Parts: sequence; C-alpha cells; structure tokens
Amino acid sequence: MADANAPVPYMERTRHYYRALGYANDYRWASFDDVPFTPPAKPLSELRIALITTASPANFDGDKRVWSGPVLPPPQKLFTDNVAWDKESTHTEDRASFLPIEAACELASEGLFKGLTARFHGVPTEYSQRKTIEDGAPEILARVREDGADAAVLCPLCPVCHQTVSLVARHLETNGIPTVIIGSALDVVEHCGVPRFYFTDFPLGNPCGHPWESGMQREIVREAIGLFEMAKAPRTTVRSPFAWKEDGAIWRARYGRVDAENRERLLKLGDERRARQARAKQAGAGGANARAR
Repeated sequence: MADANAPVPYMERTRHYYRALGYANDYRWASFDDVPFTPPAKPLSELRIALITTASPANFDGDKRVWSGPVLPPPQKLFTDNVAWDKESTHTEDRASFLPIEAACELASEGLFKGLTARFHGVPTEYSQRKTIEDGAPEILARVREDGADAAVLCPLCPVCHQTVSLVARHLETNGIPTVIIGSALDVVEHCGVPRFYFTDFPLGNPCGHPWESGMQREIVREAIGLFEMAKAPRTTVRSPFAWKEDGAIWRARYGRVDAENRERLLKLGDERRARQARAKQAGAGGANARAR
C-alpha cells in the first residue's frame, strides 16, 4: 500500500492525466546523467542573488517570453493562471509564497547574504525542452550577468515549471552561476538532475511557504539560501521541515486525478484541445502560404 504522505509522483500523475485526455504518446521528461556544479566564488554574506520565477507579468498578454521586473517596489500580483499549479488545494494570491522578495530582503538586512539584484526575472514554462535550453536559459543567463548576480534562486510553480527551472539552473551552473531551486515537485527536479534543491512538500503553487505566513516563508528562504554553503556536490536535496496545513492524504490525492467521475469530462477536454490545435495549425499554414504567394 502506497504511503499517503509520500511526495506526489507528478510525472506519473501527469502521464495518466494526459492519457485520459486521449493522448497516446507520453511526454518525455528531461533527464541527465551528469549535473554541473559551481561552488560560490564568494562567502555567503557577500553573494548578490537573483530571483527567478515561472510566473508571468500581471498584465500578461499571452506572449511567452523571458521578462524582468523591479525588486523594489515588489509587485503586488503576478499572473499564474496559465500554469498548472494545484488550483484545488491552494491559491497564488500571496505573491511572496512563490516569489519571496520580502523574505529575502529581510534576510539580507540581517547579513545572511549581500542582497538581491535590482531585478527579478521570469522564464516561460515550455513543454519544449529545446526552447528552454536554446532560448530561455541563455537569456536568463545574460540578464543575471548584466545585473551582477553571484548566484540565483529559482522558484517554480507547476510540474513543467519545475523542469523549466531545472534546465535553466543547469545552464547557469555550467556558466559559473551557482543556483538553488525551491520547489515542490521532487520527482521532476531529481529526474532532470540539478545542483541544489530545497524541497517543500506542499501543493504546487506555494514553494516558498503557506500564503500570508511570512515567518514560515522567511525560514524556508533562509534554509534554501544556506545550501550555497552547505552543498558540496551536485544532486544535493534538502527537505523542508514544514508540513502543509492539511493532512497529506487529502491534498496529495487531488492534483491531476483521473477517476470514474471525471474520465468522460477529461476526454471531452482533450478532444476540444486537439480541435483548437488543429485549427491553429491550419491557420498558421494558411498564413505561411499567403506570405509565400
């Protein structure tokens, strides 16, 4: 019998969900044998850290691209509806629960590290690993270098978000920027292979702590940043001591579930999605033909 409090198997859950939508081919998650690892070039107290999110700007127009925003003043809201965090178990109204600017600034004022860069950065969640590797990750690297970052902390939301930031972290490390991921999809991150991972066993959407609980958020960020000193080798995973406010057996079973009650609805959703994709592909082909003429 499965452990009701074991981490949610998001890759398996996603596979069953998309099969219920009517897709025959399973998504192939990124996985690497070798993991890059860059030790910090400075003591922790001297590190300038960049924050990276998979959320979109509050005025998101549907165009998926790398973007940046000022740390001060922090944004009140960001757009997250376009990624698959656990919308039944939690919410993302507290931006600090997934982009912990305030917690990080407090810790910097205490001397834990030097401070945040003037900007945080957003990387779009892509099913296409090639797009992240060839476009998103190099652009993030260019921006954090421009900002003078010594290290980066990445905070993903959904399962594929965790893969996206894992690919970005690998690229940053390969190019001399040490990283820590704070996230909740243990299987996705460890399957990909990253240098440092601080695992918070919460529903997807609040990797940095319960919404509105600033004390918890500060301690999670403190422990995660401590990995820059503590980790001595790649694939270092540390599990947060905090538990979600609900019993694990309740929220863990909800995400991406497939059962007799929703199987017909999911298949209909899949048919509708494929029809939209076919129309979009046809429209794109028509536009290309028109330009060719």
